Amino acid sequence: MASEFWEWLLSVLATTGVIGAVGYLFRDTVAKFFAKAVEHRFEKRLETFKGELRDNERELEQIRSFLVSVRSNHNSALQAKRLEAAESLLRARNALAQFSMLVEYMKILNTEEILKDADDPKVSEFIETLLKPFDVDEKIKQIGAIDKTLARLYLSEKSLKAFEAYESIVMSAVMMMNLLTVPLRNKGNLIKAGNLSKTVIELVPGSKDGFDKFGEGYAYHWTTYFYDQILKSLRYEISGVEDLAKATESITNLALDSRKAQLDVRSTLEGVGLPEKLIKTDESAAASSSEVEKARA
Repeated sequence: MASEFWEWLLSVLATTGVIGAVGYLFRDTVAKFFAKAVEHRFEKRLETFKGELRDNERELEQIRSFLVSVRSNHNSALQAKRLEAAESLLRARNALAQFSMLVEYMKILNTEEILKDADDPKVSEFIETLLKPFDVDEKIKQIGAIDKTLARLYLSEKSLKAFEAYESIVMSAVMMMNLLTVPLRNKGNLIKAGNLSKTVIELVPGSKDGFDKFGEGYAYHWTTYFYDQILKSLRYEISGVEDLAKATESITNLALDSRKAQLDVRSTLEGVGLPEKLIKTDESAAASSSEVEKARA
């Protein structure tokens, strides 16, 4: 029994020794094997990580492309809306311009003298004759039918304020001409002074001196300025450029309109048989126009 134990023990020791010797002899090979296995696992995980990075890069690139596309589409849609809004505002401006001759009349009519003789039927006849070709009610309906919602949503404050100033001046001329046809004394009390001057002075502070000299009627001399400002502002807003040639063209047209207005008013005045005092002197009108040029400069 004892001999069997010793035989077993020696066998175990021999086996252990052999394994130890083999392990010692092949220690480099074993170390290299494990190192290679670890390195292989690391490289595999590294490749997996790199693959995930590439997938993430592709995903990020897709997100970038999507955002650029969305931004581009948004900008295109916004520009299209802005262009549509600008067109609607220009249509409204052109519709109002049909009353530009009434503004010219208001520049040269001496409203103070007309209001003094307001109950004279000849005065009403005189103004009605001037108004008749314009079909005022129909044109006002056309102007009211133009939707300016897009303009308020997509256009700048500068463009909108220029239009509002132009609209206020033109519609004031229309209202005043209609009011002068009514044979009623004390009509001056129905006219609210100060609104036009405030509007113009807010946008062109240099115009204040002109209003101090010539009163509320000086606003009519700013019509062409705001007419041009609307197009100038819209052109810059849409394309980033200004068109000075248009302004020159408007000034030329203004001179022609002013001359025609004077001829129309004088001819009608003579036809009705009313005195020249109902028209402002040429010097007064010229002084007002000169003041406008000075303020614009």
